[in-house]
Amino acid sequence: MSNCNISITPGVQVFQMVTTIPTFILGVIGNLTFLIFFCWRREDGWNYMKVYLGNIAVADCLVLISLPFKMYSYYHPWNLNPEFCLFLVSTYYVNMYVSIFTITAISIVRFVAIRFPMKARTVLSPKKALVVCVLIWILICSLSANFHYVDKPQSNTTEFRCFQKNKEKPLPLSFVLVLDIVGFLLPFFVMMYCSCNVIHTLAKQLDIGLRREKIRSIGIVTVNLMVFGVCFLPFHFGFMFKFIVETYYPSDCPLQLFAHNFVHTATCIANFNCCLDIFSYYFVTQASWNRCRPFRGANSTSNSVI
Repeated sequence: MSNCNISITPGVQVFQMVTTIPTFILGVIGNLTFLIFFCWRREDGWNYMKVYLGNIAVADCLVLISLPFKMYSYYHPWNLNPEFCLFLVSTYYVNMYVSIFTITAISIVRFVAIRFPMKARTVLSPKKALVVCVLIWILICSLSANFHYVDKPQSNTTEFRCFQKNKEKPLPLSFVLVLDIVGFLLPFFVMMYCSCNVIHTLAKQLDIGLRREKIRSIGIVTVNLMVFGVCFLPFHFGFMFKFIVETYYPSDCPLQLFAHNFVHTATCIANFNCCLDIFSYYFVTQASWNRCRPFRGANSTSNSVI
């Protein structure tokens, strides 16, 4: 058992304020603007991409709603109901991973539509996109239910910290592995495989059709993959790093403090993804993606490919 006094350092607190406030403001404005002016424009109708992007926007908004409570918990004792805190924490993580899995689903659809254009119609259906989104919610909520009380303190505790660890012992290894492998590594490798194949396919066809549009599309896919990795890799590495430190170096207080603050810093970076999602994935709805398809004709769908 560690005797270290672990807390968020002043420098990390400043970083949290500097990043969280613009993340909240820009994220709420961006996602609500998308939902109001893009998803609800009836004259355009609904397509599969609007379903996926709408799902991301809803998930990101719910993540953003928890941020003010999260910042409050860092600077004030948690005087609200502990169950409400657990609800906020579950909401935060559930919607973060709903967003991650929806982004992965978009990558898979993008891969099928570009690599196998004759099969595109089987995956470019708004009804099928809705089914995928519902399955994602069911999967993430089921996993969350199993780990809802993973860090709940004893009932007789005098101090309760929301959005921070309340137990001195490390988080269960099963929780960390599910978080890192199922929640990040699996989606990331799927996204990387799909994105690399799309980039390779489009690069081979630069001399066929509109070269400028294909170069632009390659850039969008590349940026989406980079944003995903930059936002979520440090966050998930931090959980495993902190588990290793707490398990094997319980008496190394400086290392414990560094791991604790690394996780909170990485969390701020992950939160910023809520701002970037809609702005980056907005471009995948542009008509230019249609021009990147190898085959166009009577059987081509009018929706964007990616």
